Amino acid sequence: MVAPGGRERWEFMLHPGETRQEMERDDKIAALLAPWGRPDEMQVERRAVYRFHARVVDCFQKGRVFLAGDAAHITPPFAGQGLVAGLRDAANLCWKLAWVLKGRAAPAILASYDVERRPHAKAMINLAKFMGRQVMPTNAVAAFLTHGAMRLLRAVPPLRRHFDDLGIKPKNRFGRGLFVRGRSHLTRGGLLPQGWLRSVSGEVRLSDDVLGPGLSLVGFGLDPRSHLSSAALQALAAAGGEVVQICHRGQRLHRAAAAPGWEDLANAFLPTVPFGWVALVRPDRTILHDGPIAAVERIVHEGLGVLGPGDPVAVPAPALAS
Repeated sequence: MVAPGGRERWEFMLHPGETRQEMERDDKIAALLAPWGRPDEMQVERRAVYRFHARVVDCFQKGRVFLAGDAAHITPPFAGQGLVAGLRDAANLCWKLAWVLKGRAAPAILASYDVERRPHAKAMINLAKFMGRQVMPTNAVAAFLTHGAMRLLRAVPPLRRHFDDLGIKPKNRFGRGLFVRGRSHLTRGGLLPQGWLRSVSGEVRLSDDVLGPGLSLVGFGLDPRSHLSSAALQALAAAGGEVVQICHRGQRLHRAAAAPGWEDLANAFLPTVPFGWVALVRPDRTILHDGPIAAVERIVHEGLGVLGPGDPVAVPAPALAS
């Protein structure tokens, strides 16, 4: 496989009886590389014999201790999701810790970290194990059947795109967790997509940058503020929330230069999301609640209710040694 800096990485599966000492010798490495080039023209920078692991802990949280990244799960490299899984852990957990410590949410929300992240981490590990079995058959018959089946499947364009784009990868979508359960137009517990937006002044930014690090009440086509009471706006602001309006592409041409709102330049949101829809989005871009703008007052109330009453003294600071 291609590696940074003009390098290449080669991997060879060890067979029973082959040892680390044998496989790391210069003559053995030269013999392994010979069918693919001239070993005398290659510079070997690193050699290592190692075993892939597929592990996940029974729980990501115990009391005030939280595990993330490789401390919580170890995945084989075949799906290339090891570091990504750790980043997802951090994105899921850190805002919840911050919201509890700032008094914006109840400590009970921290239990959702394990509920949301562990099933997805296990699913990604299972995918990596499956892909590993495809590239590491243990005999010629298995290799012929596996690789032949993959070649036939990739002959069908939709299936080829499905495999090439890793469509088989488990979606980062929660079955249970910190969101309002129920069916709606958007997938609650799933991620809000990212797209390019343009302000009325012409500034172009990614939607994740526009939404920022807090809660976001997003209105698609309409401004949710026009349907919210002052009490609901104050409650949203107290919970670290802001209101963002996303409009159709070109809609800014019919709006005053000082009017709020961002244009959906690449149709990442509209018209896929109905005009006049709203979504309450968590800092990690998970959809907390959604519905028509006529119900925005209820959506804000129920969405903030999931966070629970904030209490800045609910989680005491750890004692410091003198």
